[in-house]
Amino acid sequence: MAGDDGNGHMVLIAIETLGGGGAERVALDLVRHWPRDHAMPVLLVASRRGEYMTGVSPEFPVLEVGLSSSPRNTVGFLRRLRVLLRGRKIAGVISHMTGMNRIMLRAQFAGIIRAPIVVVEHNNFMRNCGLAQMPRLRSWLLMKETGFLYRRAHAVVGCSEGVAEQIGKLFGIDRNRLRAIVNPLGRRFLRESAMDEEVAAWFRKLPRPILVSVGRMVPQKGFDDLIRAFAMQREGSLVILGEGPLRPELEALAQNLGVAERIAMPGFLNAPEHILQAADLYVSSSHWEGYPLTLIEAYACGLPVVARTCDFGPAEIVRADRPGRLVQSEDVADLASAVSECLSNEIRFPPGTVVDLSENDPNHVAARYRDIFLEGR
Repeated sequence: MAGDDGNGHMVLIAIETLGGGGAERVALDLVRHWPRDHAMPVLLVASRRGEYMTGVSPEFPVLEVGLSSSPRNTVGFLRRLRVLLRGRKIAGVISHMTGMNRIMLRAQFAGIIRAPIVVVEHNNFMRNCGLAQMPRLRSWLLMKETGFLYRRAHAVVGCSEGVAEQIGKLFGIDRNRLRAIVNPLGRRFLRESAMDEEVAAWFRKLPRPILVSVGRMVPQKGFDDLIRAFAMQREGSLVILGEGPLRPELEALAQNLGVAERIAMPGFLNAPEHILQAADLYVSSSHWEGYPLTLIEAYACGLPVVARTCDFGPAEIVRADRPGRLVQSEDVADLASAVSECLSNEIRFPPGTVVDLSENDPNHVAARYRDIFLEGR
C-alpha cells in the first residue's frame, strides 16, 4: 500500500452518514488521527448529513456520493462512485457498517475500487439486521451475499471480540483476516473540560444522585426497562441523552410510573462529556450492543458503570478492575438492585481513580487499522 509520498494517495474512510451514533464517531476519529506517515485520510459518505457533520474540520476532505447505499440504489450508487473516484489514487478503504461494507465490496467486484478493502462491523449482526423478522428467502439471500462479499475483503474487523467471533462464524472468515479492534475514545474525553455554565445551571436543579444514559431511543437500548428500574429508586434523577422514535412512549411510561418530574430527556448533545462529568452513575440497559463506546466515555469522565451483560461488548468493558457492576439478566429488578448497590458509598468511584483506557487511545486505534494494510508487505 503506497504511503503519502506526495503523489496524492488516499485511504477512504467510508460510512453512510454522520448521524449521532458510535460508528460515525469512530469514522471521524480515524480521519482525525490517521498516521500522517501514511496515505491521506478522506471521508467518503453516502450523504453529507447527520449530527456530527458540524464537527468535520474544513481541513479534512469529504467525498459525497449523494445516494444511499440501499440495495435498490446499487447501480446508481456505483455509477456515481465511479465518477467520484475517477483519477484519484486510492490506497485502501476502511468501510463501516453493513450497508456501506456491502456496496464498497460490490464496487471492488465491479472494478471501480482496485485497492484493498477493510470492512468493520459495529453491532450484533443478527439482531441489528433484524434477520429473525425477515422473510426466510430474503434473510437467506442476505446471508449468502454478505458471506460471499466479506470473504473477499482484505480484512474483516469486529469492534469487540464478541462481534469479531460472531462475524467469523456466520460467514466463514479466515482467522488470519479477522480482527477485533476496539473503538477509539475521542480526545475530548481524555481530559477534564470545564462544564458550560448553562449545563451547570441545568444540573443544579436536578436532585442527586444523578443517573445518566446515552443512546438512540430505539428498542435496542432498553430505555423502558431503565425507566422502570429507576422508578424503584426512591430518590435522585435520571438523564437520558438522545433522540428517536420511542420518545413519546418513554415519556408516557415515565408519567404513568410517577417519575416524570425526576427524569430529563434533553435530546442529542454533541458534547455529552459535560453531562457525564457532572453525573453520579452511568447505566446501560441495552438488549444488544457491539462495543458501547458510551461505557468507555463514562469511565473516562470518572463515572462508575452499571451495564447489562448483553451480546456484545459490556463484559469486555466492565471488568473486575473497573468500578461498576454487570447485570447478568434481563430482569428489571436486577438492574435496579445493581444501581442501588453501585450508588452506595462502598461502590462509588473512589477519588483519584484512573481507569486504564490506553487501548482506546485514538492514535493507537488508527495505527492498528493502518497496520492491517502493512502486514505482509
